[in-house]
Amino acid sequence: MLEYVLFHQQPFEIFVKFLKENNLSLETSENDGIYEIRIDEDIDKDLSEKVETEYDRLVAMNQELFFAENPASDKNYRMATVMITLKNGELTSAHIPPDLLARVLDVINETELNEIITAVVEAVENPDERTYCQKVRSGEVNFDDG
Repeated sequence: MLEYVLFHQQPFEIFVKFLKENNLSLETSENDGIYEIRIDEDIDKDLSEKVETEYDRLVAMNQELFFAENPASDKNYRMATVMITLKNGELTSAHIPPDLLARVLDVINETELNEIITAVVEAVENPDERTYCQKVRSGEVNFDDG
């Protein structure tokens, strides 16, 4: 099953209607303002892309509605948090302004962002002053690894 999560009733209802209009069977649940929608993974590629596009649109709407209903203040502050696992197994968090993270995710997907974060964490935990070219020449990395 593919799972989608929204945090506002309005985009949730729009997404459910969209899925039904596209003849997709779905399961929904709501718990404490968290709306979950599950659909079968076995849908054709074109429809899958259409669903993802609509979901992305509704996630943006979800965020706009949340911010409109919950203005920032000293008691209601906002920050996106990315959890990072260090090599010793400890978890740490990086706090990023939500609008900055949203702009990044407009250009790259979460997997690509994770690759960047992993590379930075690796470089911080294992400092190495050599350039990438030096690592290729030493045989430590293959030229086509990048």
